[in-house]
Amino acid sequence: MRKFLSEGYGWVTAGYLLVVMLGYVDYLTGDYSLLLFYLAPVSLVAWHGGRRGAVLVSLLSGLARYVSDYYSHSALTFKPWQPLEDTALIIAVASLVLVMKKLMTETRA
Repeated sequence: MRKFLSEGYGWVTAGYLLVVMLGYVDYLTGDYSLLLFYLAPVSLVAWHGGRRGAVLVSLLSGLARYVSDYYSHSALTFKPWQPLEDTALIIAVASLVLVMKKLMTETRA
């Protein structure tokens, strides 16, 4: 169990579960964007789970945003490029957290 958590798999799994729950809440709220709340699990996974986990949770967050927007809007109000912009922002934040962690660990060594 410690090896599972030490390699970051536990954080990635927790990130998946948080993103799925956020996607459902995002669907229920309708027009209100919960984009900022997606950044918390993505940042945690980027810090503790590594690059691969951060990319996977970021893409899952983008998919959750797309699906929740698709099903909570009518055909006239759904804009397919907006969830893609949100996904780009989420990936950018994950990349910045990864760079920040790398810089912080390099200065400690």
